[in-house]
Amino acid sequence: MILKKVYVVERVISPNITLYPVWTGQSWASELSLVCTLSGFYPDKVSVEWLLDGRVPETSPVQNKLQSVAEVGKTFTLNSKIQLKIEEWKKGPNVQCKSKYGHGKEATRNISICAIYSYPPSVHLTTPSFKTVIEAGSDVTAACVVHTAFDVNVTWHLDGKALTTPNHVTEVKEGALTRSNLTVSSSQWKKLNFITCRAEHCFTTVEKNMSVADSRWTTEIVERVIPPNITLYPVWTGQSWASELSLVCTLSGFYPDKVSVEWLLDGRVPETSPVQNKLQSVAEGGKTFTLNSKIQLKIEEWKKGPTVQCKSKYGHGKEETRNISICDIYSYPPSVHLTTPSFKTVIEAGSDVTAACVVHTAFDVNVTWHLDGKALTTPNHVTEVKEGALTRSNLTVSSSQWKKLNFITCRAEHCFTTVEKNTSVAGSLSHSQPSALLLQGPNELVCLAYGFSPASINITWLLDGTTQLRSYNTSEPHRGPKGKFCIQSRLPLSPHEWLPGQMYTCRVNHCNGNIALNMSKPEILEESVLFDENKQVFVQDMGEDNWMMTITFLLLFFVSLFYGILVTVIKTK
Repeated sequence: MILKKVYVVERVISPNITLYPVWTGQSWASELSLVCTLSGFYPDKVSVEWLLDGRVPETSPVQNKLQSVAEVGKTFTLNSKIQLKIEEWKKGPNVQCKSKYGHGKEATRNISICAIYSYPPSVHLTTPSFKTVIEAGSDVTAACVVHTAFDVNVTWHLDGKALTTPNHVTEVKEGALTRSNLTVSSSQWKKLNFITCRAEHCFTTVEKNMSVADSRWTTEIVERVIPPNITLYPVWTGQSWASELSLVCTLSGFYPDKVSVEWLLDGRVPETSPVQNKLQSVAEGGKTFTLNSKIQLKIEEWKKGPTVQCKSKYGHGKEETRNISICDIYSYPPSVHLTTPSFKTVIEAGSDVTAACVVHTAFDVNVTWHLDGKALTTPNHVTEVKEGALTRSNLTVSSSQWKKLNFITCRAEHCFTTVEKNTSVAGSLSHSQPSALLLQGPNELVCLAYGFSPASINITWLLDGTTQLRSYNTSEPHRGPKGKFCIQSRLPLSPHEWLPGQMYTCRVNHCNGNIALNMSKPEILEESVLFDENKQVFVQDMGEDNWMMTITFLLLFFVSLFYGILVTVIKTK
């Protein structure tokens, strides 16, 4: 007898990782949570580590682990959440979620305020007039106003050289405004040609330059035209993702006071009218203007991803535009989790079976189903429910149609990259129909099925062909060296259940064939007889691999039978 080794390959599925911020209160005024989601991994051996600019944060993460409801091919999902103060977040640290899984494998995701907010600050620079400089006894002051919700570093440069005397600068923060005042002596100011106010954060540096020499000695003869500096950004009017928001278009530093603003929502005029506020610089010479135009947008509208355009017209027919959408400032994809009905559910279903696709994202998302690569065109087979940040799509098809499928795909689409989840529902192994044996032990019946592929199989027991029994125990399918599977199901029987004339049936259901084996107790028991014509086996195309699998099962069965008889003899003595 030649025994073959059975190699079992450990099933490892890498996690799908997403990392995104969630506000815990009013945006820019409260703490926020950073959520790292590891979905669809197996086995349940995954760890998560948080790093804040390479160091462990002070607050401990809160973790929540979930398990798929599938009976076959189950996977796990882990949500790890850490809170961060808004002051810390606005400084722009790099937050890293590091996961370890498998045998020493790692996967990381990084996020920072700089990665998801790309619009620059608005900078407005005013200088003292020529008259003020001439009449000043000692010092004069220039002011630089920066509008941004982030922490920003404001520096001054005189004739291209950075100012190294911080005692000449005072800075005040008022909400989203940072005001920096530069004070120098009037004699020093008269020697300057130009000054620069520079605002720096993790995004692109923005600076405002202004000549302070030309305006003292020349008189404007031609019309003075200064184009506006345009910024466009969203401001929440309440709790983020649950209220309206305002889109603010700021045109700063322009001259003359002849500027118009037009709003477009995907190329059409929005229903709500904008609110405008115009400001003028306090400088007596070289004055400029600033115009703030604000429009409100419902959160449902914003989450659909429309392109919002702020178009300004100035001078003689000149135009400047800025565009913004939810897709421009939020780049992380949704998390997709797909569950399918088990083989047992499909076999026992009278008509329809259901697969579920759960998408986690704060945005509106389009969920579609694809069967064997073809898009589903019958929407009456799909139901969809939205619950906060979760979108659940259920696909219902007939069990007969499901049995013909090879794989299904759930696809989640938004303006960002499309994310899809694929699942095989037929198995990737060669298709083989099962063979089966029905054996009798001292206090049980044993049903052996072997040589089948794929691994999905269902075994049930019946009494007298009608009554379904529930007290049996079925093992998991075991894979043989040639890719075929075997399984055993045991039905315990007490003496008052094993009576003459009663027929027990082992029913094997597989996608490649069904088998029903019957066994009943004869009127006269035959000692040590395990097989007769009522205990018929279904044998078809048994190769060497099937025979070895069957012999192994028989050896195990006879060992357990001998052990049961030996224990009974010892107890009777």
